[in-house]
Amino acid sequence: MRLFLAVPFLVLTLSSTALTAGDPKSGRIYLSDVLEPTSKGKAAYYMQADGKAGDLFIGKIFSMDGKLKAEGHFLDEKLTLEQGSFVFYHANGKVESKGDYVKGRKTGVWLRFDPWGGALAEKVYDPEPLENILYTRAETMPTFKGGDERAFVRVIKEGVKLPPGTVVKGSVVAAFVVEKNGDLSDVKVIEGKDKEVDDQVVDVIKSTSPWTPGVDKGVPVRVQMRVPVQF
Repeated sequence: MRLFLAVPFLVLTLSSTALTAGDPKSGRIYLSDVLEPTSKGKAAYYMQADGKAGDLFIGKIFSMDGKLKAEGHFLDEKLTLEQGSFVFYHANGKVESKGDYVKGRKTGVWLRFDPWGGALAEKVYDPEPLENILYTRAETMPTFKGGDERAFVRVIKEGVKLPPGTVVKGSVVAAFVVEKNGDLSDVKVIEGKDKEVDDQVVDVIKSTSPWTPGVDKGVPVRVQMRVPVQF
């Protein structure tokens, strides 16, 4: 996933972007030493479902020799999106840290402990800086409700009425943001040929709102789109 805007820091979570590697027979999802999905042969940990708690699903992570590494709650049965309380453990079984997730992101105050059970400095996570990240690529990209990209380009070309005597050859490249609710914002031409044509391109694109928003980690996200229109 590529992000359009930089943020001060990103919190490492349980890599809920793609927890798909696993063994269907055992129900195990294999993870690397940094809790990234991997093959069984390269795994340092594995995760398994362990029932439900209300509307949430419980997942437990073990080292390959069976020691509990973490346990917590997820929104989905496939254990891809953390939600609610979570606990991580040191190799000796003592609690390493505990706190809450909201839609795959650590939030609020997390308590931390050394391997002997002594309290360490708490860590506070604020998910707000991540709320308005602008993606250029999401797991599911936004879609134009009138059809695919070719249909969208066709709508633009049909909507632009060239002034008498105006000849436009080449590409006009437009950019815009599809917001979480599908509305379009920051619509502009970044490579234009003629101001009047460029203004019309912007107006036509605005008229196609709303779109179906992009989705990443199971939740709507802001996505910047870039579309070339060949005249």
